[in-house]
Amino acid sequence: MIHTQVHRFELTILRLLKASLLSLFLLPSLSWAVQNIADGKLLYEESCAKCHHMPYESLGWNEMTSKDELGNMIGACSDYFRLNWNAQDIQDTREYLNTEFFFLEK
Repeated sequence: MIHTQVHRFELTILRLLKASLLSLFLLPSLSWAVQNIADGKLLYEESCAKCHHMPYESLGWNEMTSKDELGNMIGACSDYFRLNWNAQDIQDTREYLNTEFFFLEK
């Protein structure tokens, strides 16, 4: 009887440990996929504001009509200026600019 209770207790502890370890590895990866507007603002201030100023100023080219266009332009600037930004950096900056200046629906 005592042996069975100890075994059940050990299984419960192992399940809790497994769930805790899974959450440690899964949660950061899930949050990585979510846009981070604060990071986007920081990236913009460090790199984009040199040309576009703070707050954002258009350089007179055609303005963006979609979030995809905005992301493509940010990616093109990243490549041109060799910023070595990853997809998350581009997405964060896109969301920051859209939230603050562009207000694009799609």
